[in-house]
Amino acid sequence: MASAKIIELTETNTCKICDNALAKYSCPKCNILYCSLSCYQSPTHLECSESFYKDHVMSELDLNKGDEEAKAKMLEILQRTHENNRISFSDDAESLEGAEYSFFDFINGTEGSEEHDSDDEEVLDIGERLNGINLDDADQVWDKLTEDERQEFVAFLKSEDVSKLIPSWQPWWLYHDNSMVEELDKQKEYKENCPKICDDIKDFAQITTKQPAESVKYNLVNILCAYAFTARFFNGDLEDFAPEAVACTVAVSLTLRDAQNFDNFDMAVKSVEQECINSDWIVCDTENLQVMREDLDRILGGPNKFDRNYYVLSALSHLRELMKKAMEPSTDTAGAFSKIFPNNHFPSVKRETPENIAKNYIKKVQYYLSYTKYKFADHFLS
Repeated sequence: MASAKIIELTETNTCKICDNALAKYSCPKCNILYCSLSCYQSPTHLECSESFYKDHVMSELDLNKGDEEAKAKMLEILQRTHENNRISFSDDAESLEGAEYSFFDFINGTEGSEEHDSDDEEVLDIGERLNGINLDDADQVWDKLTEDERQEFVAFLKSEDVSKLIPSWQPWWLYHDNSMVEELDKQKEYKENCPKICDDIKDFAQITTKQPAESVKYNLVNILCAYAFTARFFNGDLEDFAPEAVACTVAVSLTLRDAQNFDNFDMAVKSVEQECINSDWIVCDTENLQVMREDLDRILGGPNKFDRNYYVLSALSHLRELMKKAMEPSTDTAGAFSKIFPNNHFPSVKRETPENIAKNYIKKVQYYLSYTKYKFADHFLS
């Protein structure tokens, strides 16, 4: 058994926040080295981390311009901020009783006919400034906020759980039915939620005359594990960040990146875990890696015993489509808000070139699509 390697702390690998542990990560905004999430969120790094949280949520809303759900999220954030402000301005909480108006009334200019004190008038000003503004446009909204409101907005995102505003994504592979009879209605329902399976998967015999090596099924596990982690890491928004999602999957899958073969299931999974930990831009913890293993089991288990390979085919098909999208020319535009808070949260990510994606990764995924469709049952499940 190989012994653990002891790493000596030096000036170049020590956490710059606690100065007492090995630095595993670097901040994507200021590039400071840190060892854990607690250090990242520490008071000495507060300004940068708060800014990062704000960037994340605001750009998420900006990406969904024209989406009613995105508009509702923006309104909810601003309404909560407004309510916090109104309470803080009041000397007596009981004085708020009977106040039926809401932030939405302010936006629509229907705040009511009641007279308000000077503090209320100061708070109402945000409604007047946002009246007539396109709330789908993050640039316009941000420009209308005062400096204090911007700081309060960031503090609100920090103090409240952002996941309450942007709900956690529910993966499509969670459905599973152990019954002996497959119901057509249930089959239609879960298949509608899954990524569409490619309709041009080649017969395995057309790709090669050789029987797949034993390592092929473990290499498939390595790829699926990386895909499952990436899907959670991006909260399901893979299409919005296709180049980054592909870069993430490739970064943690040595089968894709380096054509590495694995001899058993556990090695294939642990390799992804280690690459996640080693990455200088991917932040994960033990819980993330445990969820990744659970997701992998569900994908391999399939929706039911009749379609054991369905989720695998969906995952690989989705990965191939993401790779194709990542090859497309970038159409990013920078508005006033975007110039201050760029949408690119991953400045240290080295995006894969279209040539490399087409030459190496897509061909590998196509091979495993064929293997899964024609050899999964008699090779992987044997």
